[in-house]
Amino acid sequence: MKKYLALILTFVLILTCFAACKPSVKDGTVVTEFGGKQHAAVTEADGGVKRDEAGNLIVLVTDEDGRNVKGDNGEYKTNPVAIDHALVIGNTIEMPEYSIQIPEGWSNSVSFESLVIKRDNTADTLTISVVKDKTLAEVSKERSSVISLTNSNYENVVTETKSVTIGEKEATLFSAFVPDANGAQVYLCYILFEHAGNVYSCMLNSNTDISATIPEITEILGTIKFVR
Repeated sequence: MKKYLALILTFVLILTCFAACKPSVKDGTVVTEFGGKQHAAVTEADGGVKRDEAGNLIVLVTDEDGRNVKGDNGEYKTNPVAIDHALVIGNTIEMPEYSIQIPEGWSNSVSFESLVIKRDNTADTLTISVVKDKTLAEVSKERSSVISLTNSNYENVVTETKSVTIGEKEATLFSAFVPDANGAQVYLCYILFEHAGNVYSCMLNSNTDISATIPEITEILGTIKFVR
């Protein structure tokens, strides 16, 4: 009985130590990167993270115990940290050039260099990539050639090229639906637009024809918040 009581007391002591060592970050939220590195990011009133004019993440300076550090003026110290890949914070994904809220019914799916979200309980996947070293015309030619290749390799392919609107931006859509690709259905769609000199290549793919959901996809893309 004494040994059992001692084990209980030891367990309670361990829990107390963990509680005492837990970081106490004020005016921010702890963001964990893929590699496990943590940042105490400053948050805005809407729950998003704060950035400077260069798009850097503003993080709170913390001590070795994870608590805020104040400067001589009595305010919490902050430092800018460059974002070079996806940071998932709650239902928001922060990318170097933009951020987006994960829409209801969708979940993050291995976002890192590109943003990738997947519709729950389906194969519908939306991938957003930012192309910096090519023009919109060059990227459009590459993506349309993929659709053309699909059209030439399979029978009864349904293709479409049209203009769509992303927020206030004009975008071009290329899509192909393959009813029978070696016994499987394939839907592939690219939506391309430009912002601040960068080309946004948005790829939608699934194992069924989801062309009817394009208005939903353009609405999701229209919620992108650009850093600059």
